[in-house]
Amino acid sequence: MISTGLQKLDDFLSGGIPKGAITDIYGGSGTGKTQLLFQICINAIKNGGNVLYQDTTGSFRPERILEIQKQQNLTFDILEKITVSRITNTSEQLKSIEVMNNSNFSLIVIDNITDLFSYEYPKDDAIFEKNSIFFKYIHNLSLVAINKKIPVVITNMIRNIEGIEMENMRTAIDPLTHIKIKLTKTSKFYGEIRWLLHQTQFSYKILPAGLSDYPEDI
Repeated sequence: MISTGLQKLDDFLSGGIPKGAITDIYGGSGTGKTQLLFQICINAIKNGGNVLYQDTTGSFRPERILEIQKQQNLTFDILEKITVSRITNTSEQLKSIEVMNNSNFSLIVIDNITDLFSYEYPKDDAIFEKNSIFFKYIHNLSLVAINKKIPVVITNMIRNIEGIEMENMRTAIDPLTHIKIKLTKTSKFYGEIRWLLHQTQFSYKILPAGLSDYPEDI
């Protein structure tokens, strides 16, 4: 188990992010998706792990990792334990499964999992092809998690379709993601988590030291 750093989430997940499953963190811009990803990476490394961080959008910020490290008074080198892979097209993303199968990382994270697919297949007449390729990719990703018995954590974005917020490529991603964490920003940061047939809500703050619970929620 890897702690999320949020007590209410950890309690719901019986300790944190489990092995052998894909955890999907999705939401709008500025809701803290990447921040939560960083937090999970740091907690994995604090447990002695090493991380493969696949960045498809150029959003990896080593200075933010160092800020959290400083705020938490961690004396060892966090960045030394993170292998950052900049993925620039879907062909690279598909081929990265082979890298995962031939490596010994204790945590794999992908930020953002659908962005390149949406960019390369923007037209309506390419939806079937896009979903078919993506479904095969995420199926292979789930096999990595299961066969290597490691957690895989991904982020995804929200689309606004006729006034309704919906996770990008939801029909292709839902069948093979095991834990769903939706982050929202209203008057404060608010989240929902679903796992198996259970779900709960939580609120959180984004601080220099990372995401933090509201005391009244725990």
